[in-house]
Amino acid sequence: MSDYKKETNYEVRQKANKIIARLPDYIHDYFLEREIRLSAMSIYSYANQLQTFFNFLKDHNPALSDKDISEISLDDLNRLNDRDLVEFMHHLRNYPEKRANGSIHYIECSPITIEHYTVTLNTFWKYLVARHMVDSNPIELITRAKLPKQEVIYLDRDSRDQFLDAVETGDGLNDRQAKFHEKNGVRDLAIMNIFLSTGIRVSELVGMDINDIDFQKHSINVYRKGGNFDRVFFSDKAEYYLKQYLEVRKDLYEPEEKEMAVFLNRNGKRLSVRSVQLMVKKYINASMPSEADRITPHKLRSTYAETMLKATGGDLEKVQKLLGHSSITSTTHYVDSTEAEKASVRNLSQ
Repeated sequence: MSDYKKETNYEVRQKANKIIARLPDYIHDYFLEREIRLSAMSIYSYANQLQTFFNFLKDHNPALSDKDISEISLDDLNRLNDRDLVEFMHHLRNYPEKRANGSIHYIECSPITIEHYTVTLNTFWKYLVARHMVDSNPIELITRAKLPKQEVIYLDRDSRDQFLDAVETGDGLNDRQAKFHEKNGVRDLAIMNIFLSTGIRVSELVGMDINDIDFQKHSINVYRKGGNFDRVFFSDKAEYYLKQYLEVRKDLYEPEEKEMAVFLNRNGKRLSVRSVQLMVKKYINASMPSEADRITPHKLRSTYAETMLKATGGDLEKVQKLLGHSSITSTTHYVDSTEAEKASVRNLSQ
């Protein structure tokens, strides 16, 4: 694992530990068991969700209003019922949260995010019940709504070509953006072709180091969402643009000798996730402005998934491996019939 990934994991774990320290002691024991097999980001996400839940209990349960969330006991949890949990789910639809500067902003959770909270709480309560720390799991009494299938947003071939053309030529950019494109165009073109050729996540792309690339095998070593090592393979076209970029990387960005990141910013440091997100938005806005709010780096991953599903005849297991999914359930999200495909078979039943 690269130093960058180790440092990132350490920083995320430190954030998670700060949250866990504000929660009751039995939460600390709960995470202690899970730290061995869960990624740093998973620990942080679960800790954050449990903190939101305990804050809700303090703010909305009169019996707990005088307590700090760290003082909410197992007896307090044992007195909760399924109605309390349902009220929390409703709360997640729209709730206020205080920023670091003291201002209030409102968070609206989607049905999928609310389901993630439900899974987190269910796992937590199962842990408590299994160890006889509480009597029962109120989550089991809640009827879980079936989530609506989300629309799969991706670029078709024409849109993909249109997008890449804007990245290559800079057409559609404003004067300021065009000036940056003169220097960064070769880097940006390599990035977009790697996205569309491998389907890697934006975090995996910015985490790439020089020694992760193997041109003999046409591959890149990546560390997946759960921290697992994987190898992805890029196309000849992506290889061409990647080599072009690497030839000018040092001259354009003047990185320190120890900087191993593949993709650099103007200061010669590793590109951030946010920078790449804004980069994609910029080129989408230049090539197809109406899609600027819909197409993100993850939608480029969706584009790769759709392309591979069609190329493999819908082979879910193969595409699961290509995307690095631990479960095939995640891959089925990308199975989509477009309106054109549906219309093309409208007379087959006659």
